[in-house]
Amino acid sequence: MVISFLPTFKGDINFFQFEPLSPEIFRLFQRAKAVIFPQTISSFLYFFAKEQGIPVFPEYTFRFLFPGKAGQILLLKALKLPHPETIIIPRLCGIEENPYRRTLKLKYPFVLKGNWGDEGAEVFLIKNEEEFRATLKVVKAWERSGRFGFLIQEYIKENFDARVVVIGKKVFIFFREGGFKKNIVQEGKVIPCPKRGLKKKVKELIEELTRKTGFNLVAVDLLFKDGEPLINEFNFVFGRRLLGEKRYNYYLKKAIKEFLEELK
Repeated sequence: MVISFLPTFKGDINFFQFEPLSPEIFRLFQRAKAVIFPQTISSFLYFFAKEQGIPVFPEYTFRFLFPGKAGQILLLKALKLPHPETIIIPRLCGIEENPYRRTLKLKYPFVLKGNWGDEGAEVFLIKNEEEFRATLKVVKAWERSGRFGFLIQEYIKENFDARVVVIGKKVFIFFREGGFKKNIVQEGKVIPCPKRGLKKKVKELIEELTRKTGFNLVAVDLLFKDGEPLINEFNFVFGRRLLGEKRYNYYLKKAIKEFLEELK
């Protein structure tokens, strides 16, 4: 029996991901040969299925073990995958008054990123100390609302970047150009591959990433430094402007069917 929490994929039985978890659902889990989840599934239900030994799609174990942008950087470090040089600040007090305070050496300009923003939100290009101090007031507001952690990342000046969408075994590579923020929501536009051989390098890096993590439904943003791709961050709930809704749903259903076929 296949249980699906994904509205666009019909399983033997379907549930709404946010409905009450009744004893009936847990009884059905005991008979499930696979569970299909949406991208917005909660970590506790995901790990409940995994702990029962039930195959699940998508594979998000490392997503939940290394949450937020800070977690992603730590994951990339652990897996020895190339990424921008980054300082992780768990809380603002870590660089203000604390009993073991050490001098934080900063090189302007740099990029300051909130731990939980998406679609280019909570990302600031900091050019000098005055801008840094002003942005720290924004960070304090995040902390007052219970959202902790931010990153200080090297600024890589390049007029293009890339987004890669992974759906099952299918990999789609898009290059973008624009201002500081090159995502399509804000300043960017899609362009052809800007340099010969670059697409091959991106594909090889993404293959290494998916091999090490098992990720099979994710959008990956990449930057380029000295002609080499760097993984900037992952997006597990991502827009479909680049692929289009119809195309996205087609390849998602195809990936799920391939996943289920491999279980037979």
